Amino acid sequence: AFIWDLNFIKVFMESELGKARAEIKEVKAELEYERKARRRAELLNKRLAKDVEEERIGRETEEMQNNQLLREISFAKTEMVRMKRDLEEERQMHRLADVLREERVQMKLMDARLFLEEKISELEERNRMMKPKVLERACSSPGRRRWENPQIKKGMNPIPRVMRALRSKSEKWGS
Repeated sequence: AFIWDLNFIKVFMESELGKARAEIKEVKAELEYERKARRRAELLNKRLAKDVEEERIGRETEEMQNNQLLREISFAKTEMVRMKRDLEEERQMHRLADVLREERVQMKLMDARLFLEEKISELEERNRMMKPKVLERACSSPGRRRWENPQIKKGMNPIPRVMRALRSKSEKWGS
């Protein structure tokens, strides 16, 4: 009976051993599946970490570019304000120059007017002083001498000679 008991136990042990082997295979398969899943998760984690790092670098680059653009915009605005101020100063200088030029022109006109008035008064004074002398001469000279063209006195007429000279020049020029 004792051997029979061992056979019974052997059969029982073999079935238990088969079950244990099957469970071990399942656990191995599950372990292999978990390992593959862990590797996939690690790869995915590495990819995500790489993507996050690229995003961080890209964001930092964009922030640097934005800061650079903000600095350029700020510089351009200050430059524009400075240029507007310079332009306004230049306009004021042009206005002042126009006013000064107009004043200078008015002063020159006033000087010219005063000069002309002075010369006119001098001429009037001379005229007043000369009138009596001219009248005195006119009255004292018995016959006024008139100036006359000597050719006319001789009775010569110079006009035909001038016309002939003009005609010969125009024929020479072809007109």
